[in-house]
Amino acid sequence: MPLFRSHEPDAPTSPLDQALYSTREPGWMSGIRGEERPVTPGADTGVLAMVVLLLVLIGLNMRHVRRLLRTITQDLWSVRRRANAFDDHTAKESRTILILLLQLCCFEGILLYLWLGAPEATVSSGVFAPVGALAGLAALFYVFCLTGCVTVGYVFTDRVAAAQWRRGLNASSVLLGLFLSVPTLVSLFYPSVTGAMLWVAASLYVLSRIAYIAKGFRIFYNNFPSLLYFILYLCSLEIVPLFAVYLSAMEICKHF
Repeated sequence: MPLFRSHEPDAPTSPLDQALYSTREPGWMSGIRGEERPVTPGADTGVLAMVVLLLVLIGLNMRHVRRLLRTITQDLWSVRRRANAFDDHTAKESRTILILLLQLCCFEGILLYLWLGAPEATVSSGVFAPVGALAGLAALFYVFCLTGCVTVGYVFTDRVAAAQWRRGLNASSVLLGLFLSVPTLVSLFYPSVTGAMLWVAASLYVLSRIAYIAKGFRIFYNNFPSLLYFILYLCSLEIVPLFAVYLSAMEICKHF
């Protein structure tokens, strides 16, 4: 029987012929490309570490927190010009307020991320970066509110009334941070009720701003022209900045 040898002219030349004569690795040996696991804020190690650190700091200063809570209602509502002999504002109280304000900003960053419906991040990208950026935005908004409070108080009233209004801002912010701990933690660990918790958080924010604005109204109102000035304040420092914060938060989520 003659032995046939293949020569170069007999080799397949077209791509179809080459595909028919070539051997390739079976598909079951190469597998399927895996997809990265989505990560929610409640499963992100950076976000959880931030929350735990804040809770630990508050726990270590709980004695000063309890002392602060005994006088915070007076700072929130009272406009009495004569100081109480039992009022004690110390450096440790200022440190406690700073820690509680930091908690407020971080919790607002988490809730903003959840409220804006940001897409779930993956393991490689993480959630901590956008949440941290939103917390920084919340801190900038508080600094803006504090600056506006000090400026308006300096221009339109005396030093005592301006200090009362500033303490009202801190008191409303501290209470808001403490109350936001419940919807924030529930949203992190029970994502199915996040929508309801966001409504609770929004209601708490509105109530805190109403308390702060009501104290300002009691301090500044004395005649009809002062009412017009107060309405102008509401439009320029309470309503417009919220839209700016919303647009900035949307841009942050898009960037990450």
